[in-house]
Amino acid sequence: MKHTTLILIILHLFISCSSKSDKVKADAEGTITYKVCYETSEDSNPIVALLPTQVEYKFKNNNISVLSEGYLGFFSTRFISKIDEPNSSILFKILNNKMNYEFSSKEIPFIYNHKLATKIKYLKTDKVIAGYKCKLARVFIEDVPNPIDVYYTEDIHLENPNRNTPFSKINGVMLEFETTMNKIKAKFSAQNVNLTPVNENAFIIPSDYVKSDAETILKYVLSFK
Repeated sequence: MKHTTLILIILHLFISCSSKSDKVKADAEGTITYKVCYETSEDSNPIVALLPTQVEYKFKNNNISVLSEGYLGFFSTRFISKIDEPNSSILFKILNNKMNYEFSSKEIPFIYNHKLATKIKYLKTDKVIAGYKCKLARVFIEDVPNPIDVYYTEDIHLENPNRNTPFSKINGVMLEFETTMNKIKAKFSAQNVNLTPVNENAFIIPSDYVKSDAETILKYVLSFK
């Protein structure tokens, strides 16, 4: 009887290990939906009313596509990064203007007001976000007076998930963090992680997007204000 019990325990351990392995494979594809809140009020900066309140982060085969759409779809951006490609892209749609800003996969694009993190302090603090256990990283960035707290999970298997951001050194998927883009501070909080198949079209640049430089795109962004 004791031997039978031991065999069942060992079998259970193998099944458990197999299930965890399968989960890691499944986690290589899915969508994270973030809620976005802004520190700046609409009264002090009317453009805040047009900015997205939700962002979708899609991942598949270590490729990433991040979509944000503003009020009534007048303004949208999509970040696309393929793990084996030397360049990433941000697709800007401003009214009827469609632009593709292409840059090195190791570069932080101009839309961020932050440089790469100069120091990261990993703290012994856990928090559950969207059903995932997260760890806390306190990020220090040059010219930013206060450190930024980032909650990330290591339970979603994705290579270099924070590429092209000031937080690229954090080896985990961020589920809660703050950043400043185009001089507006925003907080991103994951509301849902959906591990379902992602359409390949999410990682394809449409042919009607024209390659543009940062100066041209900034001109359209400023005129949109």
